[in-house]
Amino acid sequence: MEKYCDTCKSHEEHRRLGPEEKNWLIRRTGRRKVDEFLVCTKPGCRNLRTGFDKRPFGDHIRLP
Repeated sequence: MEKYCDTCKSHEEHRRLGPEEKNWLIRRTGRRKVDEFLVCTKPGCRNLRTGFDKRPFGDHIRLP
């Protein structure tokens, strides 16, 4: 799905997180549930956002 990426400053394709990525984000943030997060698929970006919030963490968090 195409959403605005605050890192890329443009509309880019985003996808839902896979199981390993969800586990990483749970450990990184301490949240119990991370199903609402999407990751930017533009090469080199991997910025995280939710379906409604471009910057849910204040600072950018990118998947490794």
